[in-house]
Amino acid sequence: MLLYTRVKLKPKEEDRLLAGHPWVFANEVETGHKPLTPGSLVEIITSKGIPVGRGVASPSSKILVRLLTRGFEEHIDAAFIAGRVQKAIDNRKGYKKLFASDGIRMLFGEGDGLPGIIADTFGTTAVLSCFSAGLKPFMPTISKTFQENGFKFVYEKSVGEICQKEGMPEFQGWLTKEGDMPMTFTEGKAKFHANPMTGQKTGFYLDFRYARERFKELSKGKNVLDLFAYTGGASIQAALGGAASILALDSSQVALDEAVANAKLNEVENAIQFEKKDSFKAVRDLKKENKSFDVILLDPPPLAKSVHELPAGRIAMKRLMGNALDMLNPGGSMLVASCSHHFSWNLLEGLCREATEESGRKFKLVERLTQPVDHPMVLSIPETEYLRAVLLTEASF
Repeated sequence: MLLYTRVKLKPKEEDRLLAGHPWVFANEVETGHKPLTPGSLVEIITSKGIPVGRGVASPSSKILVRLLTRGFEEHIDAAFIAGRVQKAIDNRKGYKKLFASDGIRMLFGEGDGLPGIIADTFGTTAVLSCFSAGLKPFMPTISKTFQENGFKFVYEKSVGEICQKEGMPEFQGWLTKEGDMPMTFTEGKAKFHANPMTGQKTGFYLDFRYARERFKELSKGKNVLDLFAYTGGASIQAALGGAASILALDSSQVALDEAVANAKLNEVENAIQFEKKDSFKAVRDLKKENKSFDVILLDPPPLAKSVHELPAGRIAMKRLMGNALDMLNPGGSMLVASCSHHFSWNLLEGLCREATEESGRKFKLVERLTQPVDHPMVLSIPETEYLRAVLLTEASF
């Protein structure tokens, strides 16, 4: 029999949760409940005793409980978790054809009803990440479900500051027998390596798929600058799309080594000039050297991981835009991206407006791009929307 610890909310803290948001913060609950341990099963009730939902506890985290159910009808056990994973996998049937890619985000945490769990699949390998101490005990179940769906190899990468905040040890390694590393997958006509052992997160940014395709279309016959190039995904697509020249910059030598390997995999290593440079500084240096480009991709790392970091992030983004615009040839295009949830559309487009006005030039906002559908956005969980990109092109009038 499953035992649940009942935790009562403080008055007036239930509206967001009843609307479907899964995060119960430690400062939203009354004290006096039984002690919780990582993975403890919890029932959340309102201050008036009305059932809200069941979830799992992360007692060291600011997010004390992550809700997995509405109401108390469903039990949280291995079968329940396996069912959530299976549903997410089933929901993505047809995505390989839709994206012309076998690199798919199969689990998107809150977007798939498993808060804190990420899974990217590359061919027959699944790469899992757990950022919830409450769901850590269910990782064997999640791994088994992927194996039952044809993913012969499962690798886990649960590392970083968030593990410390959750009060759980870091872990990185195979959960099955060892598969190929790096993994190779396709995206359209391109082939890429993904290596979670050395790369960021699961080894490749699958969420930028639409933006890479757009960048490829823009680049034909153009002189292109790819800032924060990471492992070269956008630059390689631009090369395959017929760019006249490509300068790709990144501050990480490890990332650039992988970028060169990816370029060789696609036989475009001679079409791309990779350089180890800090893109924040490089835009100023390139401007001083009177360099100019027809198309510029500006995709910095998260500049505001919290609301408190927004003021500094806003200044950094606007400065980057201003320097990049100074190097953009007449009639050129710039694709500006942010992977910070706190950078709203209004904020991002407002910065674009300020930067373009200060440049003394007139630009059109041609297109808005966001994360693909394998990274589902849930209306009641605004944090599930985080990737925003805008395509700016200089007006001809």
